[in-house]
Amino acid sequence: MNELTAVSIGGYGHIDSVFDDIAQTRQIRLIGLAPGYDGEDISGITNLEPAAGKQIYPNYRQMLDELKPNIVIIGTRLDHIGKIIIDASRAGCHIIAEKPLSLDIATLENVRREVLSNNVNLTAMLTMRSKPHFIAAKEVYCSGDIGEAVLINARKSYKWGSRPEWFGDKSKYGGTIGWVGIHALDAINFITGLEFTKVAAMQSNFAHPQRPGCQDNCAVILELSNGGHATVSIDYFRPENAKTHGDDWIRIVGTKGAIQASGVRNECSVISNAKGAYQHPVASAKDRIYKKFITNIVEGVDNSSIRDVSFMLTKVCLLADEASEKKMTLGVE
Repeated sequence: MNELTAVSIGGYGHIDSVFDDIAQTRQIRLIGLAPGYDGEDISGITNLEPAAGKQIYPNYRQMLDELKPNIVIIGTRLDHIGKIIIDASRAGCHIIAEKPLSLDIATLENVRREVLSNNVNLTAMLTMRSKPHFIAAKEVYCSGDIGEAVLINARKSYKWGSRPEWFGDKSKYGGTIGWVGIHALDAINFITGLEFTKVAAMQSNFAHPQRPGCQDNCAVILELSNGGHATVSIDYFRPENAKTHGDDWIRIVGTKGAIQASGVRNECSVISNAKGAYQHPVASAKDRIYKKFITNIVEGVDNSSIRDVSFMLTKVCLLADEASEKKMTLGVE
């Protein structure tokens, strides 16, 4: 397989990040666009490279039937993602999908069964894996300089900006832990390789009553698979005049030292018993995770690890939301 064809469904989320990688990848060609549901506005992506000038279909199922693409890119209102993944899987397409992969665990299990039974590759849009400061933190952690992670604190802080009306409807939005918090959980897993065994959470809408179904502050506590613990804070209160939309930060305390990695500062600070305090180099260019996913398909390299991580992170976020509602700690099976 020398070249892949791709289509894009929907007009919301991190589609532009995927397009950026496609534009840098000679092994794939975008051939069509369609909304994810009736009435969806996709005009915000139609002029981006490599989408400019491509045929726009009124219905994505028609597009899948006629074009028979190798890869489907999905970025749309969150309650539609799961069923579109199922349709794409049944069409034999590999998938790059916005997260979370579904808004409830029953649908998530259906999605997982379809992806596995149709033997297609899948990755969620886990953009933290392309962030140079988190890549630097992973390099430090894998070097052993700080030992094994004992306690992790991660932060995702976003500007409120302009949120679509459907953010106010839980049945369409799902929750802020699944939409935003999943990035922090992914950073933890990406850097340390650790998964999660227990989760508890609290969340509320503190100051945005115009979108009542959208939690603007969340606190999550997790037990790690090695017996350590992690906390995650998520908020929509980053000042509108801040230079960056988001403030992504992580601190990992290990048995031999500690790491702090900041996107705003573009730095990875380390202190360890063996080497003292130092700044680990942060690369100037990002790691193109979608290009890697595509290249793996072309070359027949196994993509199952990122698929499994995508499902795992979605499930943990859904359990965190449930734990918040039930005011209890839930185990992650």
